[in-house]
Amino acid sequence: MLFEEAWYWLQQGERRQRILIQLNQPLTVKQLARRVELSLDSCGYVLWELEVYSLVECLNPAARRSRVNWLTELGVVCQGELVKSKGLTEVKHDFPRVDWEAYGWICFSHRSAVVKALTRPMQPATIKRVGRFRDPQIRMSANNVRDIIRLFLERGIVQKVSIRGK
Repeated sequence: MLFEEAWYWLQQGERRQRILIQLNQPLTVKQLARRVELSLDSCGYVLWELEVYSLVECLNPAARRSRVNWLTELGVVCQGELVKSKGLTEVKHDFPRVDWEAYGWICFSHRSAVVKALTRPMQPATIKRVGRFRDPQIRMSANNVRDIIRLFLERGIVQKVSIRGK
């Protein structure tokens, strides 16, 4: 796709511009929707449009949920031009090398709640309490946490820690 064609199309929509400007790192639709204050459906549709115009690509295409989206080379160029035309500060793209498949897998709601709650060695019931304290909307049980911890152990994300008397 040519820059001129993508640039002209990008100028036609305010939502497209808002989303493209906010992509300073790979994000899921849910994360991006929160940043730009759009509904999940609207944000997902605009990301689909950006993907059709080769401005964005999915970094974990095998995923069914929590798909991580990032800019293509054309997207980076268009983002730079858009930022310049609006007089905004240049967007920095410095982030460490990440396994985006694993990142997208962890971003799923219960898994991310468990990761956020794990600040020290804890029992599943404690992880559940901390997770529900951080996000009162989440519905999970200690059994959900046990299952998630088992999956984390299989993938090498967490490790068992022996504590005397427990």
